[in-house]
Amino acid sequence: MNLQHQSSDLTGIRPIIVRAAFVAAVFCVNSLIVIAASNYTGGFAALWSANASLVFMMMIFPRKEHLFYCTSVLLASTAVNLQAGFPLQTSIVFSASNVLEAVLAYHIISKLGLPKTGLYNPTQLVKFVAISVFVSSVSATTASLGSTGELGNNWISWFGSDLLGLLIFLPCFNILHATLTGIERYTWPKNRHIEFAGVLLLVFAVSAMALVQTVVPLLFLTAIPVFIAVFRFGPLGGMMSTLIVAIVAEFLTIAGFGPIAGLDASHITKIFVLQAYIASQLMLALPVASLLADGQRKVEKIIETEKLLRIMAEKDRQKAVTAKLQKARLLALDELTGLSSRRHILEESEKAFELARPRNRLLSIAIFDVDKFKSVNDRFGHAAGDDILRMIGKVAKRNIGKNQLIGRMGGEEFLVVMPDISIAEAEAQVEKLRLAIMNARSSDPGIGVTISAGLAQNSGCRDLKEMLLLADNALYAAKNGGRNRLEIAA
Repeated sequence: MNLQHQSSDLTGIRPIIVRAAFVAAVFCVNSLIVIAASNYTGGFAALWSANASLVFMMMIFPRKEHLFYCTSVLLASTAVNLQAGFPLQTSIVFSASNVLEAVLAYHIISKLGLPKTGLYNPTQLVKFVAISVFVSSVSATTASLGSTGELGNNWISWFGSDLLGLLIFLPCFNILHATLTGIERYTWPKNRHIEFAGVLLLVFAVSAMALVQTVVPLLFLTAIPVFIAVFRFGPLGGMMSTLIVAIVAEFLTIAGFGPIAGLDASHITKIFVLQAYIASQLMLALPVASLLADGQRKVEKIIETEKLLRIMAEKDRQKAVTAKLQKARLLALDELTGLSSRRHILEESEKAFELARPRNRLLSIAIFDVDKFKSVNDRFGHAAGDDILRMIGKVAKRNIGKNQLIGRMGGEEFLVVMPDISIAEAEAQVEKLRLAIMNARSSDPGIGVTISAGLAQNSGCRDLKEMLLLADNALYAAKNGGRNRLEIAA
């Protein structure tokens, strides 16, 4: 049992260790790239992306595992700093300040509820910039404790590189993650991949042209393709284009090309100018991208709200239609017998008459009622009378034709509508029904039931009222002739 428990613990901890190693590896790769670049600029970094990568990893992986990530990054970062030639104390302080910055940034961002998609509205953008300034200041101050160089320049360099790293890379990481995982479905250019790649290529080409030479001052030109990227592809285009400009600017400046590298100034001054240039590009793109993202969200919210209202309206309409149909069905049925109601049978009779008249088609109707029904109610009670009417309803349903209709006119009187059959066929149909009712029994076998019926056809009738009168007169003739019989109107 103990061995199984230990095996389960190992199985559960192994993925965490793997993820912690992955987080540390990503951080170290970022660190090594920036440190290698800083060797060409007097040891000063223009962009520090490693901390942004750690904050991002903490955002996408479970919170309970963050201690493992921070510990692994602290150890791996210290090893990288030692390999880069920093003393042990300095390496530990630098690593601790990086981890501290990432932890502070993550917790403040989570506490304020900023979106993990990297798409901020203007208010959220101001909060994100303020958070980045604060945590970069804390990190720079902490790192200064282990610095051996000039305190002011080191603090400014650390602060500027960390601040730009957070502002540029963290939204980029979040936007790309949201795009690839489908969390934010409005960021990807969908079927415009070629245009998206073309705009980013334009950003790269203009940036390279502006930054590789010093003959003509063209640094302002990079704002044009960046704005195109922002307006065409929103936050994703804005952050990707800004990232391209930053990488091209840093690479060419380190390589000794462009107006920034050509300045007659110290390495730290060139780094400050480079950071200011990158910050200017970011401040051009990020607010516009934020406004576009906010507008896009509002439009989508309006669309979703409208769609929801349409759905609700359609549901209400369907409910109303269903209620209307249900009411119509209730009105169309006689509750006691299950046959058509008086209103419904008369409406259908009128339709059948109007349909038959212009085409000279035959229409027969029969009116029948229960013989001596009042005496049944008086002798056996109204419950027995209702039982008889229900029995007649069941027998009638089984003994009328497919295209025929029977309904209760009221009390014990019923009407049968028989389209497209001759008077002889109608007579046989009603006679069959009369015999079926006579042979049927209600729940009380001691009660027998017979009916009398009058039959009429539409030949020579001007309207349904006249036809009903003929059938009614025939019914009275059947009553006077001894009941339990069928009479045909003359």
